[in-house]
Amino acid sequence: MDPKQMIGRRVLGRYKIIERIGGGGMGVVWRANDLVLDRHVALKVLRPEMSEDDDFVWRFRREAKAAASLSHPNIVSIYDVGEDQGLHFIVMELVEGETLRDRLNREGRLEPGEALQIAGQICLGLAHAHSNRIIHRDIKPQNILLTELGHVKVADFGIARALGGVSNTSTDVVVGSASYLSPEQARNGLVSARSDLYSLGVVLYEMVTGKLPFTGDSPVAVALQHLEAQAPPVREAVPEVPVEIENLISRALAKGPGERFQSAGEMLESIRQCRSSLLHTTEPDFSAKGDEAVARRSRKKRQSGTAVKVLAVFVIIGVAIAAYGIYSFYKWMAVPIVEVPDIVGMPHIQAQAEIRDRGLIPRLSAEKYDRDHPAGTVISQSPLWGEKVKVGREIYYTLSKGEAYVEVPDVRRLTLREAQLELENQQLQLGNVDKISDSAVPKDHIISQNPREGTSVSIGTRVDLTVSKGTEPETATVPGLLGLSEQQAASILNDNLLDLGEVTPVPGDQPAGTIIAQDPEEGEEVPIRTRVNITVSMGSQGDLRFHTLVIEVPEKDQPVHVRLIVRDLDGEAVRHNRNERPGDTLTISFQYRGDVAIVRVYFDGELAREETVRP
Repeated sequence: MDPKQMIGRRVLGRYKIIERIGGGGMGVVWRANDLVLDRHVALKVLRPEMSEDDDFVWRFRREAKAAASLSHPNIVSIYDVGEDQGLHFIVMELVEGETLRDRLNREGRLEPGEALQIAGQICLGLAHAHSNRIIHRDIKPQNILLTELGHVKVADFGIARALGGVSNTSTDVVVGSASYLSPEQARNGLVSARSDLYSLGVVLYEMVTGKLPFTGDSPVAVALQHLEAQAPPVREAVPEVPVEIENLISRALAKGPGERFQSAGEMLESIRQCRSSLLHTTEPDFSAKGDEAVARRSRKKRQSGTAVKVLAVFVIIGVAIAAYGIYSFYKWMAVPIVEVPDIVGMPHIQAQAEIRDRGLIPRLSAEKYDRDHPAGTVISQSPLWGEKVKVGREIYYTLSKGEAYVEVPDVRRLTLREAQLELENQQLQLGNVDKISDSAVPKDHIISQNPREGTSVSIGTRVDLTVSKGTEPETATVPGLLGLSEQQAASILNDNLLDLGEVTPVPGDQPAGTIIAQDPEEGEEVPIRTRVNITVSMGSQGDLRFHTLVIEVPEKDQPVHVRLIVRDLDGEAVRHNRNERPGDTLTISFQYRGDVAIVRVYFDGELAREETVRP
C-alpha cells in the first residue's frame, strides 16, 4: 500500500483518504473523510496478503459485520464494512488520543488507581461484547485507545474473531499476540469470554508493574510460559502495590478458565472493590499527625499556640471531608434502580420518551444506513433491554438512516476504466468482470452490465460487467496436459480458448490428482471452446475416496463463476474454478482423503452450498 497512491483516493466514492495514522500485522489505518456525512473516520484496509485468502475474507466480513452491531461507549464503533477494487476495509469511529501502548512506552508504568480505572472501562466494553456472544481474542495495549479526557475505548473487535474462525480448523494458527495469550489460546484450544479476561489480567499486570509477566526469546517461548509458568508476584516488582490488587491480578492470570473471574461483570466488581480500598487507604491520616505533634511537645516541653490552631483546623477539615464522602456515598446508594426499556425498533421520538419516562438520559451515539430498520428507528442500544441501572444513567443508542439508493448509470460501450470511474462517482462498486469475444464491440469495452442502467439500488451495490475481448479465432490447438493437475489443466485450456470437459478419476500408479490421459489428444486442431476430457489418477493408497457432486448453476443473464473447494486430511484444495453457462447441470467428480470431507460451492464469489461428505 504505497501512501502516495492511497492519499486522496476515494473508497467507494465516499471515503476520501487523508493520511496514514497507524498500522499492524493485518492492516493499515488511514484517516479519511466521510463525504456523505461530512465527518472524519478511521479507515482500516487489509493488507494485500490477507485479501488474497478468500476464506479469511469471507470470515472477516462476517465477523466484522457482527462486531458492527456492538454499540457501547467503551467500544470503538464500526460504521461500515466493504470491498473496493480488491481493498477490503472497515470504517470505524476516529478516536483522537493515543493507545495504551503509547502511554506505557512514555511513562513506564501507571499508578494503581489509574490502572484500575482503565481496566474497569475495558471490563465494561468486554461485558457488552460478551453479552452479544462476541469474543475479542486479542486484548493488548495496542488495541486500547485513550482519549484526551481519559475515556477508554476497546478497538479491533471482529478482526481477531475472524482469524479465530481459521484457528478452529487449523492447528498451526494461533490468534492473538504471544505476550497476552491465554493458556487455552496458546494450545489452540477453544476460547471463551474468560480468555479475554486473562489477557486483560496481563494488561493490568503491565500497567501496574511496567513489565510483562512472561518474556522470552521467541513467541513460542512466551506461549509455553503462559501454559506452564507462574507470573512473578506483583508486589515483588512494586512493593507498595496493595495486596488486594495483587490478588485480583493473580486470579485473572489463573491457568485454568474455571479458576479465573467467570465474567467481565465479576472482574469489574473486584476492580471497584480494589479502587474503593485504595481510596480509603490513601486518605490523609490526620490522627497520626496529632499524635506526632503531642510526642514532639512532650520531648521539647513546648508547643506553639499557632501550631495547635493549625492542627485543629486540619482535623476539622479532615472530619468534614470524611463526613461529606459518607453523605455522598449514601446519597448515591439511595438512587432508585430501574429496568432499561427495550427501544430497538422504536421511532426516535418514542424511544427518547420511553427512556426519559424511566428517569434515564437518552444519548444518540451514531447514525448509520441500515436496510433492516426503517429510517428514524433505533438499531441497537446500550445498556441492553432488561438490565438494572440507577436513575440518571445514560442510555446510548444507534439510529437508522434507512437504506440509501442511487441510480445505476449506463456504462455500456465505455472502456473498463471509464466504467469503473463512472460507477465510483455514483458510489457504486465494480463487481465481477467477465471477458468474452464479441465482434460488434471493440476490445476492452463494456458489452453489458448487471444491474441494468436506470435501476435504483443501494449505495455500495456491486455492478457486474461483461467486457469484449474482440473477435475470436475459429479454431485452437489442443495443448498437452499429461502430468498436470486438474486445476493447471483448466487454466491452460482457458488460455488456449478451450474448456475442461469431463474429469474421470481412476486408480493408478501415478500420484493422486495427476492427469494420465486426455481426449482430444495434444496437437489436434479443434473449434474454440471445445471441451477436453481428462483422466486423473486416484493414486494407490487405501484411504483415498471418491465422490461425485451434482451442481445446478443458477439462471442469470451472464456466465456464472463456479468454484468448488474441498477440505480433507490433506488440507484445502480447489476442485473446480471457472465460468459456467447459467442453468447448466454440472457433474463434478473429485477425490478426498480420510473418512470425511467438507465441500463448499461458491457462485460468483458467494457461498451457495456447504455439506459434509462421508463414505
